[in-house]
Amino acid sequence: MSTINATNSTPSSGTQNTTQGSQTISNAVNQTLGKDEFLKLLTTELRNQDPLQPMDNKDFIAQMAQFSSLEQMNNVAQSMENLKASMTGYFQQGLLTQGAALIGKQVSGMDTDGVTVISGIVDSVKWLDGNPQLNLLQADGSFKTLEMNQITEVKK
Repeated sequence: MSTINATNSTPSSGTQNTTQGSQTISNAVNQTLGKDEFLKLLTTELRNQDPLQPMDNKDFIAQMAQFSSLEQMNNVAQSMENLKASMTGYFQQGLLTQGAALIGKQVSGMDTDGVTVISGIVDSVKWLDGNPQLNLLQADGSFKTLEMNQITEVKK
């Protein structure tokens, strides 16, 4: 695939750098053949073919089948991305629900140093950095935060 600018044509290797003043803008160039590019290529091929030896019908049908297959694979890939996003959301909601079920319960767990044991009654749950965080009310009246994956014991 080539990148065409106002004065000449240069091959592109995947990244295009354009300097505007002192600012450099780096754009990733798409290296895949999309639906629109495929149709343009096919119509150009049909327009420029030798009229005495036109494209064989089998070749034309094979190219159309490949195009249809490519489009279906793109649809499947998009569906998988949507499913992944949904499942991630459900997983996060499940973790948050599990944390909410611990409100009012006595929990213990290891602090981030791996040595200190933290204990307290779960007062609230919040979502931070991709993990549910439990706010523990300790016996001395202070609050300490514990992640769900740090819990070692749960009591009523």
